[in-house]
Amino acid sequence: MRTIASLCLVIIITSGCSKSEQQINYLGQIPPSDSAVLFAPGIISTDNYEHSSPAFSPDGSVVLWTVLDRNYRASMMEMVYENGQWSKPRHPTFADSTADDYYPSFAPNGEKLLFSSRRTVPTSYDQGADIRIWQVERTASGWGTPMPFDTVVSKSGDYAQSINSKGDVYFSSAVGGGTMFDIRRAGRISNQKYDRPLSLPFNINSVGYEDGPYIAPDESFLIFESSRPGGVDDFIDLYICYMNENGDWSTPINMGPKINSAAAERFAKLSPDGKYLFFGSNRNMTDQHWGFDVYWIDAKIIQELKPAEPNFHAIDWEFGYNTLESLSKEDTSSTARIYLGQWTHQFSGDIDAGIIYSSLLRKSNRFGEAATFLNQRSYWLDNSRYRIEFALVNYGLHKDAEADSLLASVLVAGNKLYDDYRLVAQQLFDMRMFDKSDYYFDKAMSVSPIGYHSFQRGNALAKIGEDDRAFRALNKAVDYGFAAKDMFENSEDLVHLRADRRWKSLMERL
Repeated sequence: MRTIASLCLVIIITSGCSKSEQQINYLGQIPPSDSAVLFAPGIISTDNYEHSSPAFSPDGSVVLWTVLDRNYRASMMEMVYENGQWSKPRHPTFADSTADDYYPSFAPNGEKLLFSSRRTVPTSYDQGADIRIWQVERTASGWGTPMPFDTVVSKSGDYAQSINSKGDVYFSSAVGGGTMFDIRRAGRISNQKYDRPLSLPFNINSVGYEDGPYIAPDESFLIFESSRPGGVDDFIDLYICYMNENGDWSTPINMGPKINSAAAERFAKLSPDGKYLFFGSNRNMTDQHWGFDVYWIDAKIIQELKPAEPNFHAIDWEFGYNTLESLSKEDTSSTARIYLGQWTHQFSGDIDAGIIYSSLLRKSNRFGEAATFLNQRSYWLDNSRYRIEFALVNYGLHKDAEADSLLASVLVAGNKLYDDYRLVAQQLFDMRMFDKSDYYFDKAMSVSPIGYHSFQRGNALAKIGEDDRAFRALNKAVDYGFAAKDMFENSEDLVHLRADRRWKSLMERL
């Protein structure tokens, strides 16, 4: 029996593990080494905005990815490998380009594809209000009928999913806690049942946004994108963390200059044979070459980055979950402050939690307490997010000169200028300081006039009854080239504007 087992092991090592390697043709591209190179230029990496890494099926017979147009409408693309060659890019049969199909991800067995979409769900489902996770089966003849993913896991505002070999799902959620997107995990209970999703703890989720998780099939590592403080040029970078035998996650590690640049890096995904790491970057963006391209690199970097003794945090998941849930509900009560206060005491050097704690005080109009808290941590002064938060606190204290001075030291030329302007504009919006918010949003548009973002701002203003400002933002969106008339007409936030005489003029412009 030992001889037979040994023989089987040899067969697995020498042939079974290389099966997918022999079958997968990566579009005829020369494999990368230890330097990231552009993947499939002119085929997948084009002048368009590639908004996902390519998702190759485990058998190498199909690859899918997402492309955005200039109006930020997302559509899925597909290529099929048949008779020794790849087909031309086309929309898969299940695609709905009017509903924004994003982020294809195969289950490790290749029998199911998960993706994110704003398409209308069947009448038997809770309609939700935004993007959610969908699934579609692979059949002998192609694709089945897409259906919403488990409704315990995904109801609305969920995106960028990844699934491990056990069927557990990691994904980004707008209701995950902290600020903006955060990462959640839903454990698989049975074939079609999942446990309630839990937000990953603060050593992964941060003051910035966390998005695009990729979980290893064996759950040994997690790669995600984050705007947390301390990245390359304080911009969006890819991070990696490792799991130990106790299920604890290590402190995230910036993936460094072989992956990250002064631009933004996103959309990490491992090839199904485990040999290559794909990711997106806008390092080559110009007015003519819009958005992100796809890069790839030898996956050995994943082990190269792993420290000999990773710094693991044994974190109380329930405590972390409760903290993040209270934050996700914009809870500024004493309960949320107590949770986060305990965290900042336990991890006193955690700038992410510290800035969130200050923002909670600020959103509770406790500006004096926030200023005291930040003054006690002046050793964070070199961090741009600390300066932005302190500036916002000073605006709340009517110390505009001090706030302007702090922001002037942060809002300087660079790849992150646009995002910093929008961050300040959004925080001031939440503080109902609309004049200042408009000023910084206009600054962002002067850097990069993205009409879709002005359209989003118009929706947000209309939703709270700031109709004059809403019309200004919506007309600016048109000025910036955003012309998706159906999105104007179908937005629930804009319904009440139709009775305004300015609505007809706006529609005529479209």
